[in-house]
Amino acid sequence: MGLSPERFREKGHGKTAPWVDLVNSEEWDTYGKRTDWLDDPSWLLFFLQQWGLKTPGDPSFPKEKFKRLRRAVRTSCEAILAGREVPDKQLHMLNRSLNLAGKRQLLRHGNELQVEFRPRSEGWDWLLAQVALSFANLLTAEKKSRIKICKNQDCRWVFYDTTKGQTRLWCSDKVCGNRDRVRRARTRHVR
Repeated sequence: MGLSPERFREKGHGKTAPWVDLVNSEEWDTYGKRTDWLDDPSWLLFFLQQWGLKTPGDPSFPKEKFKRLRRAVRTSCEAILAGREVPDKQLHMLNRSLNLAGKRQLLRHGNELQVEFRPRSEGWDWLLAQVALSFANLLTAEKKSRIKICKNQDCRWVFYDTTKGQTRLWCSDKVCGNRDRVRRARTRHVR
């Protein structure tokens, strides 16, 4: 069964950045059931549309490359959340993904200089590099402390905490937060 654009957004995709959607393309519902959205062509279509990325002319989607980047980003998020640095292995994977499709150049735009990514092509490697770049930009902006993973162990959704005090614990207060509150209340009543 395919995914509709409404369901794509309802599930929480398309809100923050391409890297967030990629890492959450391996999804556990709040009961621990796993869905790999990279196996669903409709998810990929909505992902590309949401982030203004063109579908490459090459129909053979390199799913394993995207899954490797997804693992590297998730492992990086877990390290950051635990107060550790991004592991060297994950940095290597991110750099490899960034360099797949082009190079950075300093270009003049009017009276200003800007660093831009110049692709060698606009195929799947370019798309993978764009997703890696969205994560790399966050890491270099010193906003790593806003990366969170849902406290619900059956969910583990990665999100970017935009609250002023950076106190958000769940991907959704209405779903995972409410479930946690109900569990705690039931535990108190059992005692």
